[in-house]
Amino acid sequence: MKNQNKNMSAVIVMAYASCAGTLAGNLAKDCDTPLAGGYTGRGVLIALADNPTIVQSATNPRTISSITMPQGKKVAVIDNSFGPTPLTGSNTQSNTDDGMLKYRKTLVVQIPQRGSDVSKDVVEPLSQAPLGYLAIMEKKDRQGNGSFEVVGFEQGLTANEDGIRRNEYENGGCTIATLSCNETWYEVAFFDTDYNTTLEAFEALLAQGY
Repeated sequence: MKNQNKNMSAVIVMAYASCAGTLAGNLAKDCDTPLAGGYTGRGVLIALADNPTIVQSATNPRTISSITMPQGKKVAVIDNSFGPTPLTGSNTQSNTDDGMLKYRKTLVVQIPQRGSDVSKDVVEPLSQAPLGYLAIMEKKDRQGNGSFEVVGFEQGLTANEDGIRRNEYENGGCTIATLSCNETWYEVAFFDTDYNTTLEAFEALLAQGY
């Protein structure tokens, strides 16, 4: 009995320690570098009528593992990293307007390019494209899956009524476009194996911009 008490006294009970749960995967690197909210301002708009090749993950179709543009097709570059009005971002809100739960997603983006070619190839099609657009927005958080948000995959983004405007004396003279869609998936991500690989693929799309 004496030996049993001695053994019991040697047992050390560790206190539960957490910085908001177990840190793993994409949650956070450590307690000193938590997730960062918001967007960098970089992004692209892809016209779905251009028939980009989109590959989804076999395990979760909400993950887009690759996007390839057809030869000669370009993307519209979004740049909300400057100007007095930064990216409003993706405002996602649930609704049942169609008799089932969907998510209304709205983007307010700045298109910095200007000129007659941009008018013809980028701005005017925003309100005319029948299939709408897919947007990829880069987030400030750089953990991996979830760092690049995709909007408009299920239902293409289209311009809201009076959603295209420009004032040469505001926002650096950028075109401001307000686009919306209704989707059944709360969040879709552009992600391929790790953050750096995905960043490289994202920047390759940026390089194909007007």
